[in-house]
Amino acid sequence: MGKSTWVGAFVVVALVAGCSGETDTTFTGTGGHGAGAGGGSGAGGLGAGGDGTGGQAPAAPDPNLDGPYTYAELDATFTVAATGHQVAIHCAYPTAGPDAGPYPVVVFGHGFQLPPSQYYGYVRRLASFGYVALTVDFPAGFVGNKHTDNARDLVAGLDWAAQAPELAGLADTTHAGASGHSLGGKAALLGATYDARIDAAIVLDPVDSALQCSAQDCPDVSTLMPGLAIPTGLLGETTDATGGFQACAPAADNYTTFYAGAQSPSLEVTVVGANHMSFLDDVASCGFTCSFCNAATLDNATVNGLGRAYLVAFYERWLRGLDAYDSYLTGALAEARYVGPGLVTLQSK
Repeated sequence: MGKSTWVGAFVVVALVAGCSGETDTTFTGTGGHGAGAGGGSGAGGLGAGGDGTGGQAPAAPDPNLDGPYTYAELDATFTVAATGHQVAIHCAYPTAGPDAGPYPVVVFGHGFQLPPSQYYGYVRRLASFGYVALTVDFPAGFVGNKHTDNARDLVAGLDWAAQAPELAGLADTTHAGASGHSLGGKAALLGATYDARIDAAIVLDPVDSALQCSAQDCPDVSTLMPGLAIPTGLLGETTDATGGFQACAPAADNYTTFYAGAQSPSLEVTVVGANHMSFLDDVASCGFTCSFCNAATLDNATVNGLGRAYLVAFYERWLRGLDAYDSYLTGALAEARYVGPGLVTLQSK
C-alpha cells in the first residue's frame, strides 16, 4: 500500500510556541518509593507501592508518579549547524536526587502544527527521574517542509545540551534517547538513524507521511526500521486510522508500520479509545487544531499519564539497564494496570 500525502491531523492554523529568553525554576518531584496504596497519575490507579500482589513495594520507583529528583527548567535558542535553523528549546534537568549525574539526555519532537508546550509534562516527568529532557521547536510548515531537517534539528538538541553552561557536568549526550509525537515521532526515529548517540527511542502515535514533499526530503521511515539497531517503543491508537476529510493517523502510515519493520527489542502499545491528540498534555487547550481528529472515548488525562509512564519505564529499562522496569512495560504491572482493565493491547519482540 502506498504512502499517503498527509502529515498527521488536517489543520489550517498554526499554533506558535517559541520560547525566548532564559528562565530557571526549580520543582520538586514527589518520589516513587513509597509502599502501600496511592493514586497514580492518569491510567491505572495502582499505588506507588502497590503492584497488585498484596501491596508489596515494586523494585523500582513507579513511572506513573513523579520520581525522586528535583529539577529546574530553562528556555534557550540554538542555531543548528546542519540546517541553519534557529530553534527554541525548553529543557528540564535534575538539580538534586539519588545520583549526582551526569544524566542521560532525551530530546522530544512536537507534532505537526502543535506547540512544544503541549509536551512539557513529558520532559518534566523524565527530569524527575534523573534525565536531562528537552523539546526542540523545529519549523514544520505547510510548504517547504523537510522531515530530514526536522530530524537534524531535533538531534541537534544533544549538541545544545553538550555546550549549555547550565548543564555543565549534568548532560551525558553520548547516551541519549529520542521521543516525539506524530511528526515529532517520525523525526525522532529518523534522527536515530542519523546519530549514533541515540541508544533508544520511544514515540507517541508517529505518522510516516508527507505533505507536498519529495521522498528525498520526507523519506518513508518505516522502511528504515530494519536498519535501526536500537530498542524502540511505539505507542499508538486506532481511532484515527480512518475517517474524516483525512485520517489524523492513516492506517497506511501509522505506528504499526514502524513496528512491523523494527528490530528486536521493540514494543508496540495500542491505547484503546485514544485518538491522535490524546497524547497531548491538555487537549482542552488545543482548540481548533484538535477538532479535526475523531472523538476519543478514553479521557486525555488517562492517555497522557500512560504515555508519561511508558516513556520513563522504557528509558529506565533501555538507557539505564534496570530490568525491574520490564514489569511496567510488558510484565505483571503492565498487565494489572493497563492490559487487564482493557486500556491497552501489547506486542513485543
